[in-house]
Amino acid sequence: MPGIVKVRILEGRDLPVMDRASELTDAYVDVKFHERNIFRTQVCSKTLCPKWNSDWFTFEVDDEQIQEDLLQIKVFDKDTVTANDPIGKVHVSLVPLTSPGNPNYLTGWFPIFDTLHGIRGEIKIIVKVKYISDTKQSSCGVKFFYSKTVPSIYQLVEVKSFVEELVIKDDPEYKWIDKIRTTRASNEARQLLFLRLAASLQRKIGNKVLDLGGNAVIGYRQCFDLEGSFGVVVRAIGTCVMIEENKHAPCSSPTSGLTLDIRSAPGPLDQIPITPEYDSPHKVLPLLLKQSSVSKKHSCTSESLSDTGTSFPDATSPVQFNFPIIQPKMASNYADFPFYTMGSFPSGFVTNIGGLVSSRSVRLLDKLESMSEESDTRDKLWLELRKEVRTHMKTLGCTAVIGYSEQSTICDKLCVLSAIGTAVILNPSPSSGEDFNPCKPCHIPYNVQSSPFNITPHSCSICGSGKVPDILLTTIDILPDTPVNGNGCFIQVQAFRTKKKQTGENSARDIGQQLPFLEYELHQQLSHKLRIKGMNAVVGIRYELCVGETAVLYIASGTAVYLSPLPPASPLRVRCDTAESTQVDKLQEAIQAAYEKNVTCYNISRSDSISGPAPDLNLSITNKDVIVVDIEDPKDEKKIENSLKTLFPDHMFTSSSSSVPGINGDVIPFESAHVLTQICRIDTPGLETADLDRIINKNMQLLCFKLRKYKSCFLSNIRFNVHMPDDDELVILISAIGTISLPVSPAIRAVESTKRRFHRFLSSASNEIRFCEEELSSSLEGSGALTNSAVQLTPADHIPGAVVHHCYGHLSVFLIRESADVRDLSSFTKNFIMEAQAIMRAHVASLGGNVLFEFRINELVLIDGPQKLQAQILLSISGDAAHVSYENRPSSG
Repeated sequence: MPGIVKVRILEGRDLPVMDRASELTDAYVDVKFHERNIFRTQVCSKTLCPKWNSDWFTFEVDDEQIQEDLLQIKVFDKDTVTANDPIGKVHVSLVPLTSPGNPNYLTGWFPIFDTLHGIRGEIKIIVKVKYISDTKQSSCGVKFFYSKTVPSIYQLVEVKSFVEELVIKDDPEYKWIDKIRTTRASNEARQLLFLRLAASLQRKIGNKVLDLGGNAVIGYRQCFDLEGSFGVVVRAIGTCVMIEENKHAPCSSPTSGLTLDIRSAPGPLDQIPITPEYDSPHKVLPLLLKQSSVSKKHSCTSESLSDTGTSFPDATSPVQFNFPIIQPKMASNYADFPFYTMGSFPSGFVTNIGGLVSSRSVRLLDKLESMSEESDTRDKLWLELRKEVRTHMKTLGCTAVIGYSEQSTICDKLCVLSAIGTAVILNPSPSSGEDFNPCKPCHIPYNVQSSPFNITPHSCSICGSGKVPDILLTTIDILPDTPVNGNGCFIQVQAFRTKKKQTGENSARDIGQQLPFLEYELHQQLSHKLRIKGMNAVVGIRYELCVGETAVLYIASGTAVYLSPLPPASPLRVRCDTAESTQVDKLQEAIQAAYEKNVTCYNISRSDSISGPAPDLNLSITNKDVIVVDIEDPKDEKKIENSLKTLFPDHMFTSSSSSVPGINGDVIPFESAHVLTQICRIDTPGLETADLDRIINKNMQLLCFKLRKYKSCFLSNIRFNVHMPDDDELVILISAIGTISLPVSPAIRAVESTKRRFHRFLSSASNEIRFCEEELSSSLEGSGALTNSAVQLTPADHIPGAVVHHCYGHLSVFLIRESADVRDLSSFTKNFIMEAQAIMRAHVASLGGNVLFEFRINELVLIDGPQKLQAQILLSISGDAAHVSYENRPSSG
């Protein structure tokens, strides 16, 4: 008996009307933990705001139960004749209360969630945990962070190793009992199972961390693989590290000037903190890292990707490492797989970037089912992929893979597994005093003559001594101090192909044969768009693969940037043997005009970019800096024309991550983040890649239209979720984090001048800001659970000007929402996401936190029901809870 859990139910508010005659509710609460006895409160009759003020309900639990199970609080309406009607439930994880340094109690208002009706009021509770066991000997003592960097209140002592684990269970949706129970009961059973599996997985990862001598996991990621009748697979990966409290942490970030940031101010708009400006190329927004590419090989069962090219943008990271106090190091005994999910390293740790490395495997689930140990079988599948990635890493002359991630795509009995990361050379023990060349990470580490792929290296544009590729693709953000020319922007391409409707091995063989051609088309389009934008690298690149019974869609997205060490990108040249010369000239002029506009729009220095009219194309002379595109049919021309269109307005900054390379403090995001979604349904018969590109571009513009009332804004963390619910239908969900941004010119950086201009801006824009906030939540008006803005959600891993006092660790929420009357899928999804945000805010506030860092949507699955208006959404969101304070707030004068 290592623990005692005490629960007290205080009161509720805003409950729904359950009795139509009295228009009131007779509410009571059941409290349950694990398989213990169920405690019940008294019934508060005829009220929508009951006050129970119950006694303390006590549960005696052991170590495994307190980590793997959840406290279940169910609210019911008492009926005299018929069965009691359920109102909703609250699930509370007790793991944060057992973590060292965290309080052993929580209290606050929690939204009451129902899988069929959403949020239905709130309930106030108090939970206390008395943990008797020594947390240092239990996985409860291991801290988990979704952030890819170490929080500023800790110091990184040692990077240990890559850790992974997976668990498998049968999906309740496909059990025989699901045919006889209600929809609500089925959804609740499934939701509870997923939460328990995630908690069990975390405990197993924690035990591995203890065995490795670590005490924390950085870059923790959980994935849910829904394999239908074959079960549910929950996977987790992370980086085991040793951290310690940073007793010498500065009270604020290093400063070289003052700027304003009210993005996460918890108070009203007239309470604005003055934020220190970072002395680096990116003074306000968080750090970006870079990644590279590798060549690609595919087969029916296994596929490897190893493209040439290596480049990285620059950025600024928060002060996560304090070198004068302690020098972090890598573990001397590298693990079998030197993979790290961490995305941020201090200067000097990454000496060279080799490229993007990946591996893929196409498998059939029915064959895996016949094997005895399913978890061991899936472990072996991922082990094969990791071995292949490690082989690509060594081929590039690298010693580690950073920014590592794993994904899976499932269609009926077909499963495509993917592993991807950036191969680099790490310096295990960098000296804090040694000189570091900021352009060196962009230098290729391998021998060009002995490389297994073709590459034309260029001399570094900064030092002239190293060799760099012409284009760089990376899965990480920009490394600190990497030189960047101009501003970055979001970039996205897709490749679509139809296939025969097949099953079994024939379907797997068809997918294996099509993937190499899809990837070739994908990277070709990416290269063309980069040239048109006048840039030479893509950082934070993400791939989304969707496999249906009759079609395959591949999407790549990232942040395009101009890296100064790489050669300048020359404009595209087009050639067509069948079309008239005037038509080709018009297309070439349009390309040149778009190139010139992008160079100006993104502030790319003219000294590096290639400007002016395009020279005459002479193919008899070899020009390695010119890319010639052959227009063989109208489809190719459509692709080029779609690439020329401007998706985002000039006042909007865009990025696939939480920061934009090259901002240089010219724009400061403020206000709390808003999750924006846009859903489009597309009929696949007769669909071509060019048509799909046009449709996605239109929906991206509709996404931006939702921020039309803001004069300057920042659209970050742009993600794509793709599903094929039917043979002839494609559903694409685009999500992003939208924040308002305040333009700041160099002439007003003085503190007093900045204050005056800032207050004038607020007085003229406050009404507009309030109107937009009301518009974003108009569909949920009247729900008190959704109007609490005391907890800020931000996709960044830090807030400029905010001092972190405590980190509570990671929090995750998994919810299921189903309805039989979905007339607008986009609104239904947006409302559900806002409800999930409200639930996450309540959990953060109950611990004493006021910020959720690294807020992200991990899983968002749309499922169409058998009826016309029926739909189901599975949503998983996560982040790192913390408590911060804001200093140097300007006076209201």
